[in-house]
Amino acid sequence: MAALLVSMSAMCLMISVALPMWRTSIRREREAELVFRGEQYVRAIVLFKRKYAGTFPPSIDVLLHERFLRRRYLDPITNEAFQLLYVDVPSGRPLAAGSAPATVTNGRRGIIGVVSRSTQTSMRRYRGRDRYNEWTFIVDSGGTAMNPSGRARESIEK
Repeated sequence: MAALLVSMSAMCLMISVALPMWRTSIRREREAELVFRGEQYVRAIVLFKRKYAGTFPPSIDVLLHERFLRRRYLDPITNEAFQLLYVDVPSGRPLAAGSAPATVTNGRRGIIGVVSRSTQTSMRRYRGRDRYNEWTFIVDSGGTAMNPSGRARESIEK
């Protein structure tokens, strides 16, 4: 009976040591998934703009129906829908240095990108920002995707 108690105590101790490492690993995976999903939205918007002469998509449903986006991704941090950023509507959020503003002056309304609704501090920095709601995934005014350094990529392959 004493051996059983000692082994149970040892297992509890090992689990209490491993639990913080698992939490950190899960959080890092969620951050990587947030970047992937945000970039999928940007890619879909860029492809839509390329096909429809510079017009931004009016909704996520259009991106899904036209098959620019495989599915409606949820924010992995909050498990809710991403907040959509629209053309000519200021987001109210600060952007990283060198990134495009969340408004465009061409007069065409539509979705320009997405952002997380979470205000938590992240473990890593993305475009110089350390809060999830500051990690904006947007298309710049020229219609190209923004890379993590805040500089525009040349194009997105079909």
